[in-house]
Amino acid sequence: MTVVRDVTLRQHGNREELERYLGYRGIRVVGEDIPGNALFYEVDIPCSQLTEDNGCKVHDSPEKPLLCLKYPDAPNDIDACGYSFERQTPLERLA
Repeated sequence: MTVVRDVTLRQHGNREELERYLGYRGIRVVGEDIPGNALFYEVDIPCSQLTEDNGCKVHDSPEKPLLCLKYPDAPNDIDACGYSFERQTPLERLA
């Protein structure tokens, strides 16, 4: 998740207090982009439909949620899902 850095820090006073507050709720600050005024959060909510090798159990089934059907936004012509789920921080995704 991405949030507006200056607003969030102003609401909590400082980053240490923000991290303490979020930590009680199972949320971690995993990075920041100061020039872009962003903080990046991570929440561990594993998909209940992942196989042991991180494949999708419901890929070609009517049970597949709309959110998953729309991912990724582009390209729209993917015949078979080639995506796997790997832990990556928001900063690594920006690189």
